[in-house]
Amino acid sequence: MWARPQAAATLAAGYTLRVGGRERRVLVPLATAVDQAVLADPFDVAMIAVKAYSTDDAIDAIRAVPACATAVALTLQNGLGSEERCEAAFGGDRVVAGALTTVVERLSDAGVAASRRGGLTIAPLGPSAHNWLIAGLGITPIKLGVTSDWRALKYSKLLLNLLGNAVCAILDWEPAKVYTDRTSFSIERRCLLEAIATMEALKLEPIDLVDAPVRLLVRAARTLPASVLRVLLARQVARGRFGKLPSLLIDVRAKRPQLEVDALNGAVATRAAQCGVPAPANATITRILDGINSRAIDWDEFRGKPAALAAEIETASASG
Repeated sequence: MWARPQAAATLAAGYTLRVGGRERRVLVPLATAVDQAVLADPFDVAMIAVKAYSTDDAIDAIRAVPACATAVALTLQNGLGSEERCEAAFGGDRVVAGALTTVVERLSDAGVAASRRGGLTIAPLGPSAHNWLIAGLGITPIKLGVTSDWRALKYSKLLLNLLGNAVCAILDWEPAKVYTDRTSFSIERRCLLEAIATMEALKLEPIDLVDAPVRLLVRAARTLPASVLRVLLARQVARGRFGKLPSLLIDVRAKRPQLEVDALNGAVATRAAQCGVPAPANATITRILDGINSRAIDWDEFRGKPAALAAEIETASASG
């Protein structure tokens, strides 16, 4: 594993992996510099598992390792945009897009807990099927899915990542509270429908991911009354999160210097604008959350105030 020095020092004694009720200690070879022995032999795959905004740093790190000169980059990030940057750096035939639906919660600096549900779905960017990679992943305990349309794959995962995430972070509410309140749920629903409309404009069909029926989600969002959809999604979001807080809420509370919202709601707003699809909810969510995180907007203006957030979206919709 390529790790920053501080992380490597923490992980040197191994890390704890908890799956269900079983727990074990895992030791992983670590490297912090390109000349270390662990990086000497050629690599077949370089897994990119950083936040979307750190993709360029990961690309630079892979380029710096001679043993990764022909390695395939497997992107595991949420959101949109990382695959295009990797394609520009390595060429499409050396990039495979991935969508991970296993919920992983950080227990400590050297410990994680993973749900039994979910798995990994992959799709190549270039013409090569990379059957060797499919075979290699197929012998691991991870449930594996394969598809040919990487764009549909990433947009389908994006729909899941929008649920119970950015709205929670702005309101400083956990998902259960967001889905109990009709106003906050109406914002969640609007963000989801804008993303679905953008997919339609791009002629991308949703695909089911491992243990995640995305096509059913899209059908339900399009056809069910809001009151019925709210009850249905409240159950699914709670089940799918495995008790984990939304990542954006965790990061805002921790005062992280950067957020992934630009690769999530922000990506929807950007691509919707390119397609001529209105997306005021996603655009407003992105603007406000970035403002809260940068301290340009006082969090108390929106903390626990879904009506204030809804009013901002309506203003953006009327003016746009």
